Amino acid sequence: MKKINWLDHLINLLVVITGITIAYSLNNYNEAKKSKELQDTYIESMITDIDKDISELDSLITDGQAELILFRRVMQSNKEPLSQDSLNMAIASLASMTTFYSRNITYESVKSSGKFELLSLKLRIDIIEFYHKGYEQIEEIESYYKMSFDNQIIPFLIEDAFSGNDGLNITKLTSDKFRTILGVHMSYLSQKINAYKEGKRLAIKLKDELEDNK
Repeated sequence: MKKINWLDHLINLLVVITGITIAYSLNNYNEAKKSKELQDTYIESMITDIDKDISELDSLITDGQAELILFRRVMQSNKEPLSQDSLNMAIASLASMTTFYSRNITYESVKSSGKFELLSLKLRIDIIEFYHKGYEQIEEIESYYKMSFDNQIIPFLIEDAFSGNDGLNITKLTSDKFRTILGVHMSYLSQKINAYKEGKRLAIKLKDELEDNK
């Protein structure tokens, strides 16, 4: 009977097991590396979206504050008359309406891809909460602002300020009716600016958290 070299068999078995273990570990390492790279790509893209939001909010805040100053001057025009250029600028601002549009392309893409779990649980929760509630205040006050614009500002401009054939009727801008309409509109504008500031604060907060997870 041939003698079995158990030591040789054991060594061969250990070599096979070691090879399989190394291959498995390498595969896990590569998968983990790919997942981390994909996670970083999602985070970088989301940061880019948020940076665009912050930039737009900054512009809306600056423009809104300038409009408030101009509208206050219009409200006081019966005491301190405005130049024709300032009046034209005020009417142009009053007749235009800007709204905020959030960039959530990356967020929606990550959700639909089924790869959302690559991000940590806390980060996922904070991202979801931000995109569902972070800009909620902005949407609400913009809806009131639009109602004021559609139901008060535009009708006044058409039916009163520009009702004749001679262009803008400046005397209408000193009427109690206009001052009331403009006062309400300015209140909504002020609230809208505050909502933009809060939205910007929340956007910066999420951006910082995303940066920490890279």
